[in-house]
Amino acid sequence: MPRHHRLLRIHRQSDRIDLSRRRHLLALSTATAGAALGAGNAFAQAASCVLTENAGEGPFYLDTDLMRAEVSDGQPGAPLEIAFAVTRARDCAPLAGARVDLWQANAVGLYSGYEGQQGVGGIAVEAAVGQQWLRGTQLTDGDGRVRFRTIYPSWYGGRTPHLHFKVLLGGDEAVASQAFFPDETSAFVYESFEPYREHVAKRRVFNGNDPLQEGIYCAVASAGNDGVRATASITVEES
Repeated sequence: MPRHHRLLRIHRQSDRIDLSRRRHLLALSTATAGAALGAGNAFAQAASCVLTENAGEGPFYLDTDLMRAEVSDGQPGAPLEIAFAVTRARDCAPLAGARVDLWQANAVGLYSGYEGQQGVGGIAVEAAVGQQWLRGTQLTDGDGRVRFRTIYPSWYGGRTPHLHFKVLLGGDEAVASQAFFPDETSAFVYESFEPYREHVAKRRVFNGNDPLQEGIYCAVASAGNDGVRATASITVEES
């Protein structure tokens, strides 16, 4: 069994999963995002690219210098495999050797390494202090791609679920932004997996009323018992 499957402690109740809803989620998220994962090709070829909006790194960034694809560190939650493609704005060509940092909240809305967090509310934050889970760095390959194995992020406080990322070219920051998921995918995950399900009734913020909706949207290729697979495209300017 692969190491990342052993690390992810997932509590599933497959009888709660509606197959037709899963198919609807897949069709909707793929169509609205405009890019799909195929069996042998992670990204559909883009005819054009749009410069990724710079949303800033937010309050929870740490430069951990952890060069790794597996970032879950045993955190419980729905498995998420997310692949990013980094291209340059002037000609949409893939950027090899770009540094991509990823960081995110865990399944109860906490970021590793920080005190004074709200999370989903009513939970202890001590377990996050001094930790580095759900953080990692990779360099893009010859096709401008990186792939992280993590867990699906929780909502927290006044935010809809998202991933943070930063791209650096030659040591200089090119963009720091966020990647969002379709509300339908988040609803499926939060209703089907623990520990999200225990807290989902507290959620009040969705994509439509999140005050910080700068960034990109992920294309969800699959969402089911084994978790979520998605892609996202990042376009940056070279200095």
